[in-house]
Formats: sequence, C-alpha cells, structure tokens
Amino acid sequence: MKNLALAQILYEIADLLGLQEEKFKPQAYRNAARSIETLSEDIEKLYREDKLQTIPGVGEHIAQRIQEFLETGKIDYHSKLKKIIGIDVENLMRIPNLGPKRIKILHQKLHIKTIDDLEKALKAGKVSKLQGFGQETEKHLLKGIEQIRANPRRWPYAQALPLVNEIIAYFKTCKAVDKIEVGGSFRRGKETIGDLDFLAISSKPEQVTKHFIKFPDVKEVLSSGKTKTSVLLNSNIQVDLRIVAPKEFGSALLYFIGNKEHNIEIRKLALSKGYTLSEYGLFKLKDKSWVAGRTEQEVYDKLGLKYIPPELRENMGELKASQQNQLPNLITEKDIQGVFHNHSTWSDGGNTLLEMAQKAEQLGFKFISFNDHYSRLGIINPLNEKRLDSYLKEIAKVQKKVKIKILSGIEIDIQKDGSLDLPIEKLKKLDVIIASVHTSLDLPEAEMTKRICYALENYPINILGHPTDIQFNERPPINVNLKKVFAVAKKRNLFLEINASPARMDLSGTYVKAAIDSGCKVVISIDGHDISHLDNIYLGVLCARRGWAEKKDVLNCWNIDKIISALKK
Repeated sequence: MKNLALAQILYEIADLLGLQEEKFKPQAYRNAARSIETLSEDIEKLYREDKLQTIPGVGEHIAQRIQEFLETGKIDYHSKLKKIIGIDVENLMRIPNLGPKRIKILHQKLHIKTIDDLEKALKAGKVSKLQGFGQETEKHLLKGIEQIRANPRRWPYAQALPLVNEIIAYFKTCKAVDKIEVGGSFRRGKETIGDLDFLAISSKPEQVTKHFIKFPDVKEVLSSGKTKTSVLLNSNIQVDLRIVAPKEFGSALLYFIGNKEHNIEIRKLALSKGYTLSEYGLFKLKDKSWVAGRTEQEVYDKLGLKYIPPELRENMGELKASQQNQLPNLITEKDIQGVFHNHSTWSDGGNTLLEMAQKAEQLGFKFISFNDHYSRLGIINPLNEKRLDSYLKEIAKVQKKVKIKILSGIEIDIQKDGSLDLPIEKLKKLDVIIASVHTSLDLPEAEMTKRICYALENYPINILGHPTDIQFNERPPINVNLKKVFAVAKKRNLFLEINASPARMDLSGTYVKAAIDSGCKVVISIDGHDISHLDNIYLGVLCARRGWAEKKDVLNCWNIDKIISALKK
C-alpha cells in the first residue's frame, strides 16, 4: 500500500506551493493528501478500478499526479518544485509554528534552507531582528528544533491503520503463519505510534521471515533472524516481527502490547503470587515450571485478574481496578447515537448540509449537529451575523428532507481576550455552540488559561472544541492549565470535546481520563469537512476508551431527548 508515501508527497507539494504564495492550490493538495492518508482501501486498487476521482478532494488534475506516482514512483511536478524552491521544506515544516510564509521570509532575508541553517541563525540572534518574529518566536523555534531532534517522527493512528490491515492481510497469504496479531502502542490505540510490532505463531519461522522481508513496501531490512526481524518501509515506519511458539503467544502478546510501566506492575503482581512472568510465559518461582501463556486470558486468570482491554494498559490504576472488579464498561461504536461538529459548504466544508445529513442517516446515526465556522480570521468563507439567519433557514429545510434530528450551531472563535464575536442573545438561539481557539496559539499558559476560562464562564457555550489544539506533526498543543479549564467546565455543565479528526484526536485518552476524574462530561465530535469524515467516529471512540469513558460520560451515547435537555442554555 502506497497511501502514506503518496500522502507525504502531496503534503509537501502543498507546502512548496505555499512558499510560492499560491492561494488555492496548496489547500487542494492538502485536502487530497488528508483523504488519501486515511483511506481504508489501497490507492493502487482504486487506480486499477478507475476510481481515483471518487476520493474526496481528488479532481482530474490531482488524479493525474497520483497516476504518475503509481506508475513511476515519483511525481515530476514535486521534483521540479523542490528544485525551484531549493529549501528542505519537509523537515522545516516539522518545526512547530513554522509555516510556508515564515519559511519564505527566512529564506529571503537570511538564506535559510535547512534546519541547521535555521539553528545557526537563531543562536546568532538574527531571526528575532526580522519583522514579525521577535525574541519569543526565536525561543519557540529553538525549542521546536530541540523537540524534533529528541523525538523521532510519530505517525497518527489513522495513518497507520490501513498499513496494519495490509500487513496482516499479507501475512495471511503465507501458509506458514498460524496466527498473526499487532501489538505495541497501536494495539493500545495510542493517538500516535512510533513503529509497528507484530507477533506470529509458526512452526516454520524461516518461511515466515522470508515472506515478511518480501513485503512490497520494504525499503530496507534492518535485521533478520530466525524469530526476530525488523524492516523499514518506504514511508520510514519501522516494522518489527517476533515469531513464537503457541504456548508463548498469550504471554508474548501481553508483553508486546505493554506499556512498559503496565508490564512492570503486572510482573510485580506475579512475583507476589509466587510466579515469574515474561514474554515466554508464566512460571512458578520455585521450580520454574510453566503455568500459563497460551492466551492473555489464561495468564489473567492465574493472576486473579479480570481481562484488561489493551486501551487501558497504561499503568493508570487498571490492575487495582481489575482485582476489585471495578474496570469501566467502556463505550463502543454501537453506543454512539449521533455526531457533533460538522462543517458544510456554508463555510469550509466540501459537502452541502443535505449531503452531510443524508450520509449521517445512511450510517445509522440518529442526529447530526452542524457547526460551520463563525469567524473573522483565517477561515475560508466563514459565517457572519448577516449570513447566520439564512444558514439556519437552510438547516430547517434540510430537516424536512431527512428522518434524523438536525441540531443547529456554529463553531466560534475564542478571541485573544476570551470574548466571542456574536451577541449572547443570538448564541442562545442555536442548539450547539462550540467555542474553539484558532488564533494567537503561542500565548503563555496563564494568559491562554485565562482566555479560555473567561469564554466558558461568560458565554452560553455547550462544547469546548479541540481543547489542546494539537495537530500531529504540524503544531504542538497550546500552553494551557487543563485542570483549571476542567474545573470551569464542570461548574458550567459544559462538555469537553474529543475531536476525532485524524490529525488531532484531541482530547487524548490521558486527558479524557483526567477530565472524567474531575467530574466533567465529554462529547465525541467529528470535525467533519466532507461526508467521508463521518466514518472517523471510531477515532473519537478510541480516545474515549483510553480515557476509561462509559456511556454515562459521553453525550453522544445518550438518547436525543436527554441530549437536547443537556444542551439547553
């Protein structure tokens, strides 16, 4: 599957075009890349079936670029842009708060082409002297360089999922593979992953290893042994394979799912009960005789534990809860009644209100909320006070054409001073008000926290959108004291968003648990900008499960009457 490699090239084309100050082309390439990186199908299969233009954001022009990549392994347009620009955009763009406009200024004024060039200029104090930068920006950029050098690139879960499915399908074509499972942070549903770990059962490990290293996407074999093999794919994701005997599979799976701290605690528990636990099995301490290990459940039973879902294995109290039979009854996708936070062609969405509503109905949802952007800054075609009435009238018309409930609303900017740019009387006429931070993202923690809390305390807000404002591999989370934000949210009975956008998954599972422990309720939102995004609900559910969320904690799981009642100002 070449989806990830292709998406990376399209993203870079968008960034390169941004340096040329193109207005519309960068967003077109970025939209196509976003759709391709989360495709569940192989892009090559869609090409063979002449279905490239069925992908959201892919028109005739970009389809030709994709065809060229699939046939030749490269896109000449991409190579020409890189040659013309002459800047290492791919790596510079990894630095938080450094976009195409700033990169262009740095190149024009200081001839900066690489991260090394930028670091030298920053340490020499040259960057802070440029208009629009300053000493604070200089500090942030230096910190950003330190971060990306200390932390290897991580891949959003949604990007890794199609690859995991393809690898598992590939292993199943090998007759020597008796069983195959994925482990690691991916199996725990972590928002981003650094590499992929697979565990197989086979009596013919040499055959499985040979099959593995012939996987079409392998760029380099890092190591290869009888039971342990590591490869690097064209997308630069490392994939590790461990082959074990049937009696070791359960204990090995426990070990390779992790995490490290969870494994340490469960091993301590085993020792306290007279056993020793390793990836090879559960053994008696006295005579080292094997006790269990064929399945995870077998090991759990011997240790007196209820089964712990992989999403909870983060050493956040799950072992104690398991021992006391107090593990949460985690939500599932089947519990979700509807979807919040959706955009249409009334702002920056790619589908009409009717198309979005019909797709939600087709997927079996019982309601959908529309929250097109209401903003003065940075959003293409935002709603304003003049257009708002027409927007609400159109929503009323669409309601008559579908059977599901439609909730009216907007996503409105929390401005730098914490105010919202719409009178309270008009806000109260809407069903769902989502307030989000979109600008002035680099405020100090105290100022950012005060800004958000002021908005939550003084306006009839229902949902705080993408609370940390993270975008994977593009920008870091904002500096905010979430403990204070959670306290205000609880007091005001408003909901914290779990944004299911593949580039966000915000709140993360860790923060979801902290919010719930603080007495807050959450809502799973799609942040959908076209009909294909409605399928991303699973990402929000994953974050909720990692945060120990039950149906009572998640607004989407309630019946529609209770939801409407909870949303009333």
